[in-house]
Amino acid sequence: MNGATNRKLSTRRLAAVTASTWLLLASATLSAQTVQPLRAAGMEIFYGLIPAEIVLGHPDNRSEPRVHGGVPAWGEQFHLIVTLFDQGSGKRIPDAEINATVFDARSAGKRVGGPRKRLEPMLVAGAAAYGNYFNMPASAPYRIELEIRRRGAQKAVKVPIEYRHALVTTKPRP
Repeated sequence: MNGATNRKLSTRRLAAVTASTWLLLASATLSAQTVQPLRAAGMEIFYGLIPAEIVLGHPDNRSEPRVHGGVPAWGEQFHLIVTLFDQGSGKRIPDAEINATVFDARSAGKRVGGPRKRLEPMLVAGAAAYGNYFNMPASAPYRIELEIRRRGAQKAVKVPIEYRHALVTTKPRP
């Protein structure tokens, strides 16, 4: 193998390890989901949902990090994290704009936890990712709609994700 191929494999391995680590932490809340990566418009899209208490590291909120301005203090908050890769080169896409809307799939078009939110750029294990918090109570089926716009693109690409918590381990916030 040449150096470029080795770098490509290393990048994908790092992505797989990073995604696997986040998903392992959230394994108590995940059920059978869409096979990943999702593919759209020349991108590979990985995602995960993590209960806010795991992101915080302390269920009692003593050391809340200020990711995305902090965890909202209401409802059952989950952190949606998305990573993007160029399907051709395998390189991360660090400069996209992503918006997400979470819908309660039991009621067509009903938004849960507010309007569409911007997934903010962030680093996970030193690698580019995007995320934000969403209120996702109970084990209702959810439809997450991602709108992804790559730098220089005229239009955003819509990517639907069907999701259901396997087991909700968080407690509602007062």
